[in-house]
Amino acid sequence: MKRELCEEKLNAPELIENLSGQDWLKAIRKDAILTAQEIQFPTGQQEKWRYSPIHKLKLDDYELVTDVSEINVNDDKNFNNPRENYIELVDGFLLAHSESGDYEILQINQFDEAYDFKAAHDFFSQLNLAFSPDPIIVKIPERTVINQPIIIHNKLSATKAMTFPQLHIEVGSGASVSIVEIFYSNDIDSLSIPETKVNVGDGASVKYQQVQNIGLKVWQIGNLDVSVGQQALFNGATVGIGGLYGRMETHCRLLGRGATGNLSAIYHGTGSQTLDYRTFQEHVGRDTQSNLLFKGVLDDQATSVYTGLIQVHKEAAGTNAYQTNRTIKLSDQTWAESVPNLQIENNDVRCSHASTVSPVDDDQRFYLETRGIPSESVDRLIVRGFINEVVNKLPIEDVNEWILELLSQKQNLRAS
Repeated sequence: MKRELCEEKLNAPELIENLSGQDWLKAIRKDAILTAQEIQFPTGQQEKWRYSPIHKLKLDDYELVTDVSEINVNDDKNFNNPRENYIELVDGFLLAHSESGDYEILQINQFDEAYDFKAAHDFFSQLNLAFSPDPIIVKIPERTVINQPIIIHNKLSATKAMTFPQLHIEVGSGASVSIVEIFYSNDIDSLSIPETKVNVGDGASVKYQQVQNIGLKVWQIGNLDVSVGQQALFNGATVGIGGLYGRMETHCRLLGRGATGNLSAIYHGTGSQTLDYRTFQEHVGRDTQSNLLFKGVLDDQATSVYTGLIQVHKEAAGTNAYQTNRTIKLSDQTWAESVPNLQIENNDVRCSHASTVSPVDDDQRFYLETRGIPSESVDRLIVRGFINEVVNKLPIEDVNEWILELLSQKQNLRAS
């Protein structure tokens, strides 16, 4: 079933006029609306939306946020870091940031000349391009080493709202940086469509960690797009905790010879949550390497979706690519889909993929209980042991203790 773009409120020209920016940006926004109309709203019959509840999303239920005159969000759900190397965004608007001589924070709205957004030919990516109110660039100069992580706080504040955070991370050749991007909100009914693009220059190193801790009524449909240059490293991780529907599509392109992309994730669904992860490990250059490890925990009536593709181009000889997704079910009422795929156009490669979905092992549970461990603590120990492999791969140690606390709280709040 086809659905038209929204209906009048997203077609209204005054919405574009209400967003700040030069004429060139307004023209790009208008073109993006037209492109979204051509693409049309996705359906579950499309491969990249299989198994998803996308048919339940009604854009007409939400209004576009055009200012941040009122902020209502509980910072207790956020990481309490020192006021060093931070950026605060509220509903897609830049609110505040630290000052640093080592890197730049730029607002594309203020550019006099056009910026090449390179937005994907995707319905929601085009909506983000059209309606992101304040696209931000974090620019790390060549051969610059940032010792302390940059913490990016994405607050979702407005209820019954559509928000479109947009972040570009540009890392110069030979530079090194760690970035934590946090999405959080109260228990509001809203729709968030974030886009994060990371460009890793030749010989550069980027550690990137995303934490999704939004309210349990929020829909989030996000995209993470990464390009990695010659002899460069991207070490990325995702932690998914909140959301009624929390989706993150990650596309990691290894462009230069010797590029490496590592992707890991922990996600924990409870209640009626759906956590949805789509990954693309694209090998373009020679002698590139990618390693993916995603682990999920499901309880109550929660659902998870994982689909992953390793794509090796014809010129990408010497590729090493590995993909593993494992999910454990703490309840018989949970549901998990796990679909790994390979697309290989070169014979000089080493690739593997693995996928398992299973309940907690009864023998393991029995063993722990016979050792005097209370039954209510057994699942906690099993889950902790299960996710430890990924915890040990999380690239930014500064926030790992906080992440473990979030995961512990999640298990304490299991639905009855």
